[in-house]
Amino acid sequence: MSRMPLGRYGDTRVQPASLFDVDDTSAEPPAGAIDVQFRSPVSLSMMLDGMAEAGLDDAVEAWGRAYGDLIGQVLLELQRGAGYVVDGDRRALAPARLELAAAVEAQVPGMAKARWHAHVYVGATAASLIDATRWPVDVDDLRQSIFSLTAPFHATRLRELAERELGVVWGQPRPGATQEIMQPPWHEHIDSPERGVCPGPWGPRQHRVIGDEDSLRLAAEAEVQIAYEREQGLWQEPTWQDARAYWDRILTEADDRVRAAKAAGEPPPRPPADLLPGGDHRF
Repeated sequence: MSRMPLGRYGDTRVQPASLFDVDDTSAEPPAGAIDVQFRSPVSLSMMLDGMAEAGLDDAVEAWGRAYGDLIGQVLLELQRGAGYVVDGDRRALAPARLELAAAVEAQVPGMAKARWHAHVYVGATAASLIDATRWPVDVDDLRQSIFSLTAPFHATRLRELAERELGVVWGQPRPGATQEIMQPPWHEHIDSPERGVCPGPWGPRQHRVIGDEDSLRLAAEAEVQIAYEREQGLWQEPTWQDARAYWDRILTEADDRVRAAKAAGEPPPRPPADLLPGGDHRF
């Protein structure tokens, strides 16, 4: 349900508050906190696992520090894109200072190999930036903002970080698939495509958002669609110029839709079906 906006676009661009101290062994996420998980591509986790097995612990620890810094940027993006509460008095979305905390882990219980990911805990309520009144964070609005804004930001910055720090080259192992490390060919060493869902260092929360859930589903649908079109002789490989022009248009239109929705105080929109992987692949 759309709500009338309060405040101006950009009012959410503030520093988030701290939800709790993740380094304090006696602390834990407060009741009602929302667990948002940002997961790494499996090939990256496999590469880091291989580095650890080869005794390159210093390099793996350096990656962990660099990834922790990246998650700090993700917190800011989450605040900017999803920093709203449901103002019950005005029946509207109000800009708010979210309360956040983050923890990075390399393992998911029950999975033999590494699965790097981050937990970002979001407080169930936050203080309105209009009058400092505390109101609830809407989980559905938060989820849509993460799918549309924060998760793509995390994925893009993560690939850039790996390119810079580890010298890898990303690509699609199959047409329509999600990006994996192609050089060195760590995509060939993936033990399982499952990224896993972690209960978190403090156990499972009542509300959980998996940041890449939407993009992985769309990629799986795209793979099936492209495979079918190839079997039917309908698929035509685009040139890199065609692909670049196509995605420039898609990203520009997506940015315009998100800006318009935020200006109107509405949740970030999902892209139209014909602009998603698995939709219209003719450039």
